[in-house]
Amino acid sequence: MDEKIREILDKYDLSTASVCRGRGAYICTTDRGLCILREYFPDPDRLVFESLVKYTIRDRGYMNVDQIIVSREGALFTKNRYDKNFVLREWFDGRECDMRSPSDLTALTVNLARLHRAMSKVPLSPEMAQKYTHTDTRTVLEKHCREMRSIRNYMKNCRRKKEFENLYLEYYDLFSGQAQAAVQALDAKDYQDLAERARQEHTLCHGDYNHHNVILMRGRGGEGSLPAMATVNFDRMHPDIQINDLYLFLRKAMEKNSWDVNLGMSIVQAYDRERPMSREEKKYLYILMLFPEKFWKIANHYYNTRKSWACARNLEKLEAFIHIRALRERFLECFRKKMI
Repeated sequence: MDEKIREILDKYDLSTASVCRGRGAYICTTDRGLCILREYFPDPDRLVFESLVKYTIRDRGYMNVDQIIVSREGALFTKNRYDKNFVLREWFDGRECDMRSPSDLTALTVNLARLHRAMSKVPLSPEMAQKYTHTDTRTVLEKHCREMRSIRNYMKNCRRKKEFENLYLEYYDLFSGQAQAAVQALDAKDYQDLAERARQEHTLCHGDYNHHNVILMRGRGGEGSLPAMATVNFDRMHPDIQINDLYLFLRKAMEKNSWDVNLGMSIVQAYDRERPMSREEKKYLYILMLFPEKFWKIANHYYNTRKSWACARNLEKLEAFIHIRALRERFLECFRKKMI
């Protein structure tokens, strides 16, 4: 074992049998089970918030989270000889979700709904809730719209336009129209009511719910036909409308599966069965899906990198997004008709 890692682990009340590297962290086999040791970059004060929430959701029956292990001195983090912060958490043996497996995607959807139930009405102080609240959705999407316009204006002024610039300009009006429609829809009282309710009731989002942050556990059965699952990496957890988590997961699943309408609807319906959504929440999910996030993201990456280096790869991504636009619009129409 690396002497610098042993130095940190010696500060904990556990016996370590082995340590191996994995994804910028150290997976430790100990007499307390698997643990993961990772350097911690955010504000260490945030660990109090994270630990409080995880104890709360465990008390409510959602047990499989990467709870922080305190040191012998009762600290949530430790420092090495170079004054770097490290956090030790419980860990789980298993595999990631296959994003092209309908059964895996359904399992992760149900897991998210159950996690959301446990993360509702969490007892936070007003100061803690305010400190970790993110920028509201409307403000974020307005910023994206401004960036799309700036990129459009930059490209229009390019004297020698490359294929990427011509393609972006050709489809700008279509996707900008969808973006503006989404932003305008967030002016409605429905969204304002959802946001206010989330603030008052301290409902929390995981903030980064995807296939990398859910472990399908080996050798352990879950409820019914579902595998046992653990949710990890709560570094972006914050108070917000929980549908934001479902949107991020659903959009990623749809992008990985060519906007398969049946798959997308099965994900939405699986969540709705486990944690029934209000009509306002369904409308909000539709608005988020309507915003052409991928179109903005590709163009924004192009604009903020060396154009000569990034253009070929960005062109491939833009072409792929435009190619499936009809499938995306078909899903949006199906969702609107069946769910709203």
